[in-house]
Amino acid sequence: MGFYDAFKDALSMAQKADNVDLYRQLLELCAQALDLQEENARLRNENAELRKAKDLERRIVRHMQPFISITNDEKHLPYCALCWARENKLYQMRILRDYAYTSVYCKNCGNKCECEE
Repeated sequence: MGFYDAFKDALSMAQKADNVDLYRQLLELCAQALDLQEENARLRNENAELRKAKDLERRIVRHMQPFISITNDEKHLPYCALCWARENKLYQMRILRDYAYTSVYCKNCGNKCECEE
């Protein structure tokens, strides 16, 4: 018998016994239990998000210039280190090629730097 079924049975018994106070208390307890279930689900989701962020943080490779990359990324995409530091979000930088050098540019914050290939 689950949590919800047990409450349902208790409410039914309180209603049959014509005990209004007990019925009211059981309804309040049921509402509190539902709130706790919602909070538990929210905290589980938050925990999963934090675990993902922590895992991503471990995979970040920092470079001399203000850009970062991710280990085991076959494409070797550059991401803005400034945006990562400020927002904990990965913004892929645009690669700008010139005859003499390659640079990367972040459309989010305007960070521009040289990039080794």
